[in-house]
Amino acid sequence: MKYGLLPKMMWGFFKNTFKKSLVDVWNVKSKKEIMKNAHVKYKNIIKSVDQFDKKDRFIFNILSCAMLSAILLSLDFDPAVEEVREYYRLSMMTNKIMKFTKKEVNYTEKGRNRLKKSAEWSKSNNNPYSWKFDVEDGASINEYTATFHTCGICYLMKKLGLEKYIPAMCALDYDMAHANNTEFTREYTLASGGPYCDCHYNHKKAKK
Repeated sequence: MKYGLLPKMMWGFFKNTFKKSLVDVWNVKSKKEIMKNAHVKYKNIIKSVDQFDKKDRFIFNILSCAMLSAILLSLDFDPAVEEVREYYRLSMMTNKIMKFTKKEVNYTEKGRNRLKKSAEWSKSNNNPYSWKFDVEDGASINEYTATFHTCGICYLMKKLGLEKYIPAMCALDYDMAHANNTEFTREYTLASGGPYCDCHYNHKKAKK
């Protein structure tokens, strides 16, 4: 992937919360040096990733994975998985840009149809850094299940030797859903050796 506009925007928008969380979670003294080294690693990781098609809805996911991975590879200690989970949660969810990532559109007929088209397109997408998935409607427009058969995060983090930290990234799905007033449940994950990731969404309309 070219180190173009979107990868640059990802780093530019999120570098401050990722840097602040280094202190909040681990009380590191060398946050500037870590971020400087991580930026170099981030660029190299991005360049090693296959180019994403314009139709691919998951580029943000792989960019955030690349950013977290670059920082983990720049630490001089081996953090616990639960610590990385909290670090990633803080770095992402306290960032102001996340206010614009809510996906209530998925709970409209137009948005659901778009999501299904994306799922259908994913089946012919052979980029190993992306995701293949299906979408099934629930009992109402406010419910659906997305079943993921491949995972770009798993592929990239295994390649980088960071496999044990994949669950820390998976956990953000719960935080993202909660921020969108949505109940999220999941029985299996590819990261834990499951046959797929079965992601169930039940959106609760905000009271007026």
